[in-house]
Amino acid sequence: MDWADIANLALAIFLVLVGIGLFYLFFRLGGLFGQLDTSVEEITDETVPILTRVQTTVDEVNQQLGHVDEIMTSAVNATKSAEQAASSVSKAVTAPARALSGVTASASEALRSFKGRRATEKPSEDKPYKHESPY
Repeated sequence: MDWADIANLALAIFLVLVGIGLFYLFFRLGGLFGQLDTSVEEITDETVPILTRVQTTVDEVNQQLGHVDEIMTSAVNATKSAEQAASSVSKAVTAPARALSGVTASASEALRSFKGRRATEKPSEDKPYKHESPY
């Protein structure tokens, strides 16, 4: 046996040990991938129902928001109608009130003017004549 045979024997033993090491490594890696596959399946089994419930909840919330939108539209329309009614009532009441105020002021002025003229036509003998302003 010479050095070449010893080197070949050492190389053969090294390669057998590397092969055994790689087999052990791949065996353990296969077990890890098996556990990973099981974990992914468990997570999927747990999250799919949760996502389904979330989707149902979001759909129901959107439906309720649609009802709220209808309610808000009705409230806005009612507010506009009330505003128009108040404006109409205000116009209906304000115009006659202004006219009545003008007629009352004119009548009051006419009465003062009439009294003033009568007082100047018949001066009283007891009192000296005083001119009073109608204002």
